[in-house]
Amino acid sequence: MYLRCILLMGEAYKTILLVEDEPDTRFLILASFEFANLPLSFQVVENGQEAVNYLSGKESYADRECYPLPVMIMTNIRLPYMSGFDLLEWVKQHSKLRHLPVLVISVSDDPDDLVQAASLGACSYFVKTSSYNDLIDIVAKQVL
Repeated sequence: MYLRCILLMGEAYKTILLVEDEPDTRFLILASFEFANLPLSFQVVENGQEAVNYLSGKESYADRECYPLPVMIMTNIRLPYMSGFDLLEWVKQHSKLRHLPVLVISVSDDPDDLVQAASLGACSYFVKTSSYNDLIDIVAKQVL
């Protein structure tokens, strides 16, 4: 579990929940956003079940001051325990969460994955081999 809180003059930045099991990808995403210097902070979990616990405020995520509800979820498709598609479906079934934009990130550029993500309610689909500047633009348009 990772915790990254950023405060600016007492104001919390908008929080994004990043659901990613690959350490290198986590590093690239977090470094790209840090370099972009946007008013965003990240909470990072490594699998879909941990994301459900976070979003539900269960277990170690009960303190919403430390673990605020995010303004966006970024999830990998292929995750241990619960896929990104399953997480997306879970989010969209919960009235308090269904409004959250969910951005799907994947190594796959398979059109079937894109169609499935859209049919489940994803706001965007990002292929990891693309420019991380494109990812920053997608997120900024959704939450800033």
